[in-house]
Amino acid sequence: MRDFQLLAPAEAGEEPFPYRRVWRTLILELAVLGGAVIFVIMATRLGLVADTYSRTLSSGLALLPIVVFLFFSVRRERRVLEPRQGLIAILFLSMVIANGLAVPVINEVFTPERWLPGAGFFNRILGYAFTIGILSEFIKYAVVRYTMWPSRFRIRLDGIAYSTAAALGFATVLNLRLVLYDELTLSSAAINILTNVYIHIAIAAVMGYFLGELAIGNPSAMWLPIGLFVAAMLSGIHFAFRGIAIASGLGSRAIGGLFLVIGLTAAILGVLSFIIESADARMADKLGVRRIR
Repeated sequence: MRDFQLLAPAEAGEEPFPYRRVWRTLILELAVLGGAVIFVIMATRLGLVADTYSRTLSSGLALLPIVVFLFFSVRRERRVLEPRQGLIAILFLSMVIANGLAVPVINEVFTPERWLPGAGFFNRILGYAFTIGILSEFIKYAVVRYTMWPSRFRIRLDGIAYSTAAALGFATVLNLRLVLYDELTLSSAAINILTNVYIHIAIAAVMGYFLGELAIGNPSAMWLPIGLFVAAMLSGIHFAFRGIAIASGLGSRAIGGLFLVIGLTAAILGVLSFIIESADARMADKLGVRRIR
């Protein structure tokens, strides 16, 4: 049985939580990034900054999520009793594989933007799910599965922590390519950058939950294939609805897609938080121990 250090005997005194609180830091990171994008949009609309193509400013925005991650997550890992090791390695390994494998396959083999936009709604969901979705989520899963799992998994939230680090690396590659190869205005770049970060983190957290449960719980042999299928379908749903949101008149800068992603991210993370909290509570009751919270 794994070392459940978040559990303590009922008669024990109050003990400090030994791990970084993943949900708290993740919400802070997403809030800071959202605030930065709002600031950019307001600054361009008020004329404080020209809303034109700026490779320097857009590149800075594309790298901002990593800076925020290092400040909130990695820095706080060094202040807890049981820090998670390898988060930075996961982030950069995901970047390398995304750039070397995912992007070429999507752009040169799958080429979904050539044949999916004109397809029916449900065909778009399936098409995006089994091209971009399945490849992206499998890469993020594999980066964590074949490096940190299961030796570094002690609680269910370890899956969320490592998977979101992989997602951040993957999204950063997409964002850097976006700002370097597409001459977007500053506000459009900011919106697209935030959209990529939010959705990749949210869907990767789904696979993180499945990996965490596999390490801690006792799921069936079909557990991981089901998780990958769910993650890929969520990706397909996102892309299908994003096209509708952008075309709905909410703005030419993909602001409609951003609203969609914010809602989807909040829903996914909220559901995962509830599921993990419930699973930990059931395990504590079953073992007759008190959780350190």
